[in-house]
Amino acid sequence: MSQQPTSQPDLDDRSSVLTDAAAAQRENHMFTEGAEPLSIWFILGSAIVVLIGGGVLFGGGNLFNYTKTVKPGYERAAAEGEENSGPKPKPAMVAYNKVGGKIYSSCAGCHGNDGIGTDAYPPLANSEWVNGPSLRPAMIILNGCKDPITVAGKTYNGVMPAQGSGMGAKELAGILNYIRNNFGNKNDQLITLEMAQDALDASKERNGGAMTATELDADYKRDLKGEPLDPATMVNPKTLQPVAPASE
Repeated sequence: MSQQPTSQPDLDDRSSVLTDAAAAQRENHMFTEGAEPLSIWFILGSAIVVLIGGGVLFGGGNLFNYTKTVKPGYERAAAEGEENSGPKPKPAMVAYNKVGGKIYSSCAGCHGNDGIGTDAYPPLANSEWVNGPSLRPAMIILNGCKDPITVAGKTYNGVMPAQGSGMGAKELAGILNYIRNNFGNKNDQLITLEMAQDALDASKERNGGAMTATELDADYKRDLKGEPLDPATMVNPKTLQPVAPASE
């Protein structure tokens, strides 16, 4: 019994079939490629952008306005252990000290950058004249000082020239706070603009000339007059005037 030969497609037919199959696969991929699911991170990110944008738009742009989001008088509760994290910032004292620090650069030639003075010029560090009644150092700055003066147990005979020419309440308050709160000195009471003006007025009432230790002790051994100001008060760094709290 003879066997019938099996019909085989020729080479051209097989090539055509493979080409058609590849084309169909590419076409199917083109239609299904755009249907892949979006990333969950893309969806979440888009939602956050929409929420923030909507909050700014419909909130009148006040979403990041500190005076709107934090009410006046608000005080954040201290975190655990924060009460032992060191002294809190005192904006007014910082501002006054910054003004005084610039002025002191012209004083450092005699009293030293560290305030310990020299053999000829007395120290400001731990000085009873600096840390004592506040009118005395103010009068020395404004009018100068002559004749013997004893500081920290040592007598000095040098002459300090007056520094009051062109000095206003801002400059005087700045330098007083600076020398009373640096070089190891610590005075919690802030010398305000009003207190500095008290010294300026007292200086104008004199006949002029350098001060002596005897005159300082006899007539000016008192604190400057004026309303106290909390060193933690916010002040304008240029004028040193207190800044009014933001209204609700």
